[in-house]
Amino acid sequence: MKDVKKCILCTALGTLLGVSNAASHASTLNAGDTLTITPGVTNFVTTYNQPVVTGGSYFAIDDRGDSTILITDKEPLAQGTAGLVIGATTSPRAIDQWKFLNIPGSDSLAFAASGGTSSGSSAGGLNLSGWTMNWNSQVVSLGGGAWQPVNCSALDCTGHIFTNGNADFAWDGVYGDAYTLNYTATLPANSFVPNAQYYLHLEGFVRPVPLPATGWLFISGLVGVFSFGTYRRQTRGELLGS
Repeated sequence: MKDVKKCILCTALGTLLGVSNAASHASTLNAGDTLTITPGVTNFVTTYNQPVVTGGSYFAIDDRGDSTILITDKEPLAQGTAGLVIGATTSPRAIDQWKFLNIPGSDSLAFAASGGTSSGSSAGGLNLSGWTMNWNSQVVSLGGGAWQPVNCSALDCTGHIFTNGNADFAWDGVYGDAYTLNYTATLPANSFVPNAQYYLHLEGFVRPVPLPATGWLFISGLVGVFSFGTYRRQTRGELLGS
């Protein structure tokens, strides 16, 4: 009977550990996976005589129409309450938070993001067609109007061809490792910057959907039963021995 209990416990533990190990690698993002967002970093640069984004996540709006994102166009953004959760729609301030013209804003998803392979190719990119900007009481859909920056070498998007609603997503497929995401869209004619070109750059880490609590409760229960049975056998043996 003792061997049977050990077998049951080892099988259960092996199953959960096997699931956990399998979850450490993925070729495609799964529903519930989260992209954390590393905040944008700004520093005062004398060349531009103003603070500019020198690292981390940011968005940029180019109203010149020259298909170029300058360093002075970049606005830093930080993670919101949850980050970017794959397979879920989100409300404002859940994904990120930022300021534009010193007025708070954030982005949301009108419908869920999906896809995202570790290849980072345009064919396997992340679907962000529900990407929506929320700023100064305006809700601006950014699901279309993709464009190609002429200075991709400075924007970490070299070799990628942007298409409507499709983000350039790069990740090695290992949970806990870093990712980068680049996305382009065009603001609608009735938005606060009509027909301006929009560029998004996110970076951070990929977190897997957590193992359901019921799984760990099940294992804890089995361990408890096994330990109690062992204790009872030891106690009984001591009594009989005395």
